[in-house]
Amino acid sequence: MLFLSLLAGAAVVAASKGDKCPGGKCAVTAGSFDNLVTFGDSYTDNGRLGYYINNNGTPPPPGQLHKESNKTASGGLTWAQFVASESGAKLYDYAVSGASCSNNIISRYFSNIKRSFPAVLEDEIPSFQADVSSKALYPDRTADNTVYSVWIGTNDLGFGAFLSDSQAPGTTITDYVHCVWSVFDAIYKTGGRRFVLINNVPLELLPLYAEPQNGGTLDSQFWGNKTLYNATEYSFKIKQYSTTANALFDFGTAFQVKLKNRWPGAVVDIFDVHSLVTDIIKAPQQFLDAPFNTTGYFRHCQAANNGVCTDLTAVGPKSGFLWYDELHPSEKTGMSGHEICGWSWC
Repeated sequence: MLFLSLLAGAAVVAASKGDKCPGGKCAVTAGSFDNLVTFGDSYTDNGRLGYYINNNGTPPPPGQLHKESNKTASGGLTWAQFVASESGAKLYDYAVSGASCSNNIISRYFSNIKRSFPAVLEDEIPSFQADVSSKALYPDRTADNTVYSVWIGTNDLGFGAFLSDSQAPGTTITDYVHCVWSVFDAIYKTGGRRFVLINNVPLELLPLYAEPQNGGTLDSQFWGNKTLYNATEYSFKIKQYSTTANALFDFGTAFQVKLKNRWPGAVVDIFDVHSLVTDIIKAPQQFLDAPFNTTGYFRHCQAANNGVCTDLTAVGPKSGFLWYDELHPSEKTGMSGHEICGWSWC
């Protein structure tokens, strides 16, 4: 699994204080890390939003994990579930579908919980801190044996957020990037020292944001009035936003770690999922099952009133699709490329 290889690679780098993998390959064994703690949105959520929905918009109490689901926004398991299964690590997932980094920057109301979607900084991090304080869930957490991943941005940059000028007045994309640094600050204060920052996928290639002639949707469940907008203009805007944010992550991580020494003794690695997706598009036969489909998506749902959904099984197997629906990568995308060691670390 690609995510497994990359996160395991991160564990090796952390242990070696930044040295490159010998001979250009990561010699990783199961047990390189014992715990994986994840923060983010629907790309990582393995059922946590469901707990909020079933419990009046509240998170699990301190010391209690939500029940994992085997049917996530990917159409199957999340990348983090694969990592935990293959590595033997314990997964602690705080990611919530619909989350942004901070509701002080992007806040979107969700009627099913009668509040804004829980955010990383205001909801996920406090839940993690409460669990650490309870000492019931983390009996063996140390600075060396635990990897923390943060993957957030799709709901910050897309429609209903910066793309549609729906951010809090006066806030910018740099505020979103600084929010991610604040998330690391909070984890660091609890003793976390091994961080993986997952950057943004090329959002302009998602069917939700692509131009119709390139496989993009018209009106859909996630953007109900897209046909009222200039699809070319907004596809270009989302490309600007995602590439700008990723560049800020690339340069900002080095600045925060090396020059500001913001997290002494910690290692922060970037998982370049942007390059992963572009590589899948360039050579789908290396990642997906035939017949390959990198522009369409597997599950189609009617735009209005939570309409009926149809799976395109006649087109090909779900494992042949890069995208599960117009917004989310497929399960196969999350488990692709098991032979790749990682761009950032090897």
